[in-house]
Amino acid sequence: MKRLDLLLKIIAAADGEKVTPAQLQKVAFLVGMEFPHEVPSDYYEFQKYDYGPFSADVYRDAEQLDREGKITISVHSRGGWKEYAATVRGSRIDLKDIPVEMKTFIEDKVSWARGLSFQQLVREVYIQFPEYRENSAFQY
Repeated sequence: MKRLDLLLKIIAAADGEKVTPAQLQKVAFLVGMEFPHEVPSDYYEFQKYDYGPFSADVYRDAEQLDREGKITISVHSRGGWKEYAATVRGSRIDLKDIPVEMKTFIEDKVSWARGLSFQQLVREVYIQFPEYRENSAFQY
């Protein structure tokens, strides 16, 4: 299993809907925390950043998936941030080597994250992993 495939699975789990940067970062982080022995050995290393766990490699890999035509990256019309959505090609990903529990977890967490505001999402991750509040610019 490759980390690019896992990232694609996270984006594709939104069923063609867009995923925000915060949603992408936090779900990728939670996957690594929940399945530390199942993720690839080169999986993302998350830093304690302004809004919790962050890895610039997540964005680099998303750019790679965009170049490969597996996702599209657009800019939010009002906010100016990037949003990520699987293309038809990317949605067809069939990851036979991902355990069923991990697939289910990804689908559940993407749905969960998409249902929260930015502030709620960051707050929930801080509640689960308070050590990632260390460098936070976010007050709640």
